[in-house]
Amino acid sequence: MAILYAVVARGTVVLAEFSAVTGNTGAVARRILEKLPQEADSRLCLSQDRYIFHILRSDGLTFLCMANDTFGRRVPFSYLEDIHMRFMKNYGRVARYAPAYAMNDEFSRVLHQQMEFFSSSPSADTLNRVRGE
Repeated sequence: MAILYAVVARGTVVLAEFSAVTGNTGAVARRILEKLPQEADSRLCLSQDRYIFHILRSDGLTFLCMANDTFGRRVPFSYLEDIHMRFMKNYGRVARYAPAYAMNDEFSRVLHQQMEFFSSSPSADTLNRVRGE
């Protein structure tokens, strides 16, 4: 699997997360969340060893995933856009006040399912799909 970890957070409060790997990925992600500027919507990437943390900030929330550094940037950001849309559709404004891990039981399954899809399905890469048509 190319996308290995994902988290949805409000500031440093983790609302949902899923990891396909063991280790300190969650701790590294939380350190990244602590250091992120609390500015308006943005996208950025941070490199850590042989992984890249892709970050999408939107609607006061942070959507972060970790992928292999050989996986590129387009598909991980497509994954984050998809997760953002699904999360806002399901929870919307509730996320602004929810306690830590409030959405984890339900949404960690969505993180996992979409992680598998975006990591393995050629149709997840919209640009390559359009080029092939």
